Amino acid sequence: MAELKLIDAIDYFATITKNFSDEELELEWNWRAYNEGIRFAFFRTYEELRQLEATLLSQRTGAGKSITTAQRALGQYHAAYRYLQATMLAADDELFTVPPAKNEWSLQRTIGHIIAAEREFFARIMFAVQQHRQGVEEAIEMSDEEVEEFVGTYADFERNMNRLSLAGIMALYDALHKRVLRELADIRAFELEAPSLWWEAIPLSVEFRLHRLDSHLRQHTLQIENTLLALTEPPSEAHHLLKLIYSALADTEGAIIGDWLLGQREQQELAATIQQRADEIKVILES
Repeated sequence: MAELKLIDAIDYFATITKNFSDEELELEWNWRAYNEGIRFAFFRTYEELRQLEATLLSQRTGAGKSITTAQRALGQYHAAYRYLQATMLAADDELFTVPPAKNEWSLQRTIGHIIAAEREFFARIMFAVQQHRQGVEEAIEMSDEEVEEFVGTYADFERNMNRLSLAGIMALYDALHKRVLRELADIRAFELEAPSLWWEAIPLSVEFRLHRLDSHLRQHTLQIENTLLALTEPPSEAHHLLKLIYSALADTEGAIIGDWLLGQREQQELAATIQQRADEIKVILES
């Protein structure tokens, strides 16, 4: 049997609860002495993730594997990514291709722009680091051919964006995101100043581009939130609670960037707990 991952358990919990009304949050659900209804199940999940994050950070520090500056920056980018995922819980295939107004971007176009930009960020960060490791001191711009060799052709990417469903596009993005985290996690402190040359026509550091991964994603997630607000009702309390949970998940996962095997047992145990909780809530809702 495949190991249950935290993200799978959280996604399952979100699938069960994302459309809850405020009244449904009041349905009876108890945890020990707390009888505050299903709403408290969200907060209990949030608390458990925060507790696990603290445990993992303590274990990592105790093992002498402190998080590096690059890994911290990747953790910030990962937090932005999980926030986008939580935001997109309000979207579906019907809304995905609809612009909120004339000459404005649809969710599909905005997500496509995010992924296209991150392909470029990723390729150029890695190129600058590799050049630095080879002893090249001056900034050299990566060619379009080198970018496509590293992340695939833009033509193939564009075809995928046009033919895939919302779920398919988010899966494509997830694969890219995981690769970014894995392949950039070993950047060392002195490599952060490696120069990277791109459209700006002036060299910018690897450290700048790492943080641009985060800020660019935040920039367009705000755009997506505005698009959803124009196309749908304002976010419900359940949706706001899920954003808290995905943020806590991101920080928990951020604690293991670069130390990927840390706390596997604890993660699997919590994933099982959250999945069981979601099953309980599903039964309550259906009864």
